[in-house]
Amino acid sequence: MTRTDAFLVVSLMAITALIWVGFRIFPEQAADMVAVVRVNGKEIMRLPVTGSTINRAVVKIPRGEATIEYGQGKVRVLPLDDHVCPNGICWRTGWISVSGQSIVCVPNHMTITLEAANSEVDSVVR
Repeated sequence: MTRTDAFLVVSLMAITALIWVGFRIFPEQAADMVAVVRVNGKEIMRLPVTGSTINRAVVKIPRGEATIEYGQGKVRVLPLDDHVCPNGICWRTGWISVSGQSIVCVPNHMTITLEAANSEVDSVVR
């Protein structure tokens, strides 16, 4: 391998790494995303994750209520009591901020999914 070949390989690797970092740092614009809250498969609400402030919404779930924080391009579930959510996986997930990410609370049949506001259908499953 010549010096030119080595330079070419290193350059391509650096460009690839920069593109990957760019997608990780600058994901979809938060202005284009909403948090879709579903309980028992039914859409309960759509929360815009835009704005510079953090807002809260309370959702009635089968075992009680869940408080959802949203804004600044992200969303999360605040900690729930053990009798409401025994394992606490939903609130331990923490903040999600990328379109397609989800928070799931199995005992309460609740999901929160970040979706692009103008999302198109990726696939259809039958």
